[in-house]
Amino acid sequence: MLPFVAIIAQTMISNDFICFILYGIQAAAPTISAIIVLCLNKKMKMYFTQMFQRKHLKIAIILPFFIVCTTMILAKIIFCVLFGSYFMLGSISIAQFIIILWALWAEEIGWRGYLEPLLKMCGVHKWIAPCIVGVIWCLWHYHFFIQNGTDVPIPLFFISCIIESYIYSFLMSITYNSIISAMIYHFAWNLLIHITAINPSENNGNIFPYIILVILETLVLFIFWSTTI
Repeated sequence: MLPFVAIIAQTMISNDFICFILYGIQAAAPTISAIIVLCLNKKMKMYFTQMFQRKHLKIAIILPFFIVCTTMILAKIIFCVLFGSYFMLGSISIAQFIIILWALWAEEIGWRGYLEPLLKMCGVHKWIAPCIVGVIWCLWHYHFFIQNGTDVPIPLFFISCIIESYIYSFLMSITYNSIISAMIYHFAWNLLIHITAINPSENNGNIFPYIILVILETLVLFIFWSTTI
């Protein structure tokens, strides 16, 4: 409900700076909610100690960037080859970069740092928990859809959220549940989706770059599965 309250407040306030802050609160709703619950239960120190441990820190930083860069650049190259387009990079404004940088902290402490471990502690199977988180994560984007619309068809976006949720989960598992791996993946994804110009709005409405990206992310998921099963 926190994003919904922020949306209502934005309609009542004309100050651009305050509206920008409210937009940031919308994005940070998962983490804000998780921190409030952890504080009420006096478990924040325990959770944060586990989430931000230094084990495998290099892997937690390098591997997510490598996966995102590889899948997005390869998706754009494949699209350009298939459709005879030029490989052109996109750009981001300072405001967009600030929002993307804020997303580094805003979501994953709530999603993969708190909600997914909570589901597993409640008895949800480890292969099912990422799917549930992915579904909730997708539905949570309703406030962005209301305000900005969406470039990507919602069914495709839904599928991508599920697949990416599993990638997040695998990154967490191979880095001893370091939330840094999920945060870096989320940041890199949000940044490079604009730089590589994957979104339909940056390709004259063509959704195939995004579809190819989802296919490549699925291949990454199968690679993770084949190395862990």
